[in-house]
Amino acid sequence: MKRYKLSFLFFCFVLLNIICVFKSNIHSQNAQDSTSLYYKSILEIKDISLTSKAFDYFNKKVEIALNQNDTINAAYYLELIALGQFKMGFTHDSELTAVKAYALIDNMRDKIETIEPRKRLSNQLGMIYRKISDYDHAITFYNQALELNDNQTHKVAILNNIANTYADTYDYKKAVDVLIPFYEKVLELENSSIKAIYLDNLGFYQSKIGETDALKNMELGLKIKDDLKDMVALFSSYRHLSLFYLETNDKAKAIIYSNNMAKLADTIDSPVFKLEAMELQLKLQDNPDFTSYLKLAKEIEHKKQLQENNYAAIKYNYEEKENEARKLQLQIKDSQIKAEKEKFNSYIFKSIAVFGLLVSVLFYFLIKAKHKKDKLQQVYNTEVRISKKVHDEVANDVYHIMTMLQENNTVKNDILDDLEGVYNKTRDISKENSLIDVNNDFESHLKDLLLSYKSEQVNIITKDINKVNWSSLNETKKIALYRVLQELMTNMRKHSQATLVVLTFNQNKQKTSITYKDNGLGCNLTKHNGLTNTENRIESVNGTITFDSQITKGFSVQINV
Repeated sequence: MKRYKLSFLFFCFVLLNIICVFKSNIHSQNAQDSTSLYYKSILEIKDISLTSKAFDYFNKKVEIALNQNDTINAAYYLELIALGQFKMGFTHDSELTAVKAYALIDNMRDKIETIEPRKRLSNQLGMIYRKISDYDHAITFYNQALELNDNQTHKVAILNNIANTYADTYDYKKAVDVLIPFYEKVLELENSSIKAIYLDNLGFYQSKIGETDALKNMELGLKIKDDLKDMVALFSSYRHLSLFYLETNDKAKAIIYSNNMAKLADTIDSPVFKLEAMELQLKLQDNPDFTSYLKLAKEIEHKKQLQENNYAAIKYNYEEKENEARKLQLQIKDSQIKAEKEKFNSYIFKSIAVFGLLVSVLFYFLIKAKHKKDKLQQVYNTEVRISKKVHDEVANDVYHIMTMLQENNTVKNDILDDLEGVYNKTRDISKENSLIDVNNDFESHLKDLLLSYKSEQVNIITKDINKVNWSSLNETKKIALYRVLQELMTNMRKHSQATLVVLTFNQNKQKTSITYKDNGLGCNLTKHNGLTNTENRIESVNGTITFDSQITKGFSVQINV
């Protein structure tokens, strides 16, 4: 009987272990299947909702890997996310994710283990910077990836990217020279995706310099991409073929491929792809106004990128150097403290003296700032007082005289007209210097001011005024901005003959900026009372104002406070 009980317990134990192992295998298999599925959904974007789920999945994998101190895998998952973001057109997000991955592997001690991810991330950052037209950094990262790689397929992919970068600068001959030596080797590659991209790009660049094999190579690349069902790659082929037929005056075929682009853009559901498809479709309509608009929009975007100059990789390198410099400073300071302990008391007295000096300087600037604020308030109060006096005394007296003269039939109409003009000017002066309500809904008050200049001849557009936190600005700055905008709008109405005025508002942390642009006559910039007054007002609140204008090219102003 005891043997039976023992056998039964042993059987239960074995069965329990079998169930646990079986469940563990199923869980492990499910995890593997999910990773493989989401991995493929990023490499070949066919189902957008699945790719979006892949981002969430790999973000969770990053957190798990970091909690387990598995840096190499955390960087790998970030790399996958960055690749998917780039392929879907989210370039800025892709840049930040790729740099985050690069920072993780850069902090690893085992540099040999980081060679492979460095290869891929360098190439990926090259693609990102090419996309945002920073060609110098793109070539730098591509060459870095090329030096690290010895795999033939990877080398072809990187050389293909380098050729693309040269093509972006319209050096199609150099792009073809980079690619053509590898033509036979590429045809033997097993990687169909790399082969298709190579053939498509080579054919397109050959078409730019008039080589006969251009169309053959583009169509061969299209066939491979179509077999792979890679939507992002197909989008590029359709674009190249549409442009090719547009340049060879076969507009019917160009329209067919541009329509294919638009359908793919809707399927991919990326604003970047939709915009690119729309631009090409509009270009096919031979609208010169749109062509000019597109050229101007690209120039503005390019200038904006140059001005911002806020790339994550550059910022990362800068911060890294700063950290090194900081560490060096700490080491030097530590050695100095150890070497000069005997001067400790002297340092205390010096510190007290310096502290006292700093407090004195701070106190001086506080008094100066208060004096400046009081002075500005006095100016404002004087303006308001003069405005009231002009309105109450001068304007009312002129109006009274006009009323009496109107009753006298012998008075000429010209005199009445002149008096009415004097009255209107007096009223305008009073209005321009009247009291400003800076406490109760300043935004609405400012909108009313700007839109009061709108008429049948002049259209006034204000952009993002509601995005500014006006409560963060003190009364002095609000008054200065109000007066300056009032003066700009008055000058516009009097002198510019503009039909369109655009005011764009922006706030970044504590900095508020306003951009004024009109399409008026423009002028040769010389300092006169109007400009000098606006400069003085903005400088009085520690801000900056810059003017830009040319004859027939409108007038623009940039204000920062």
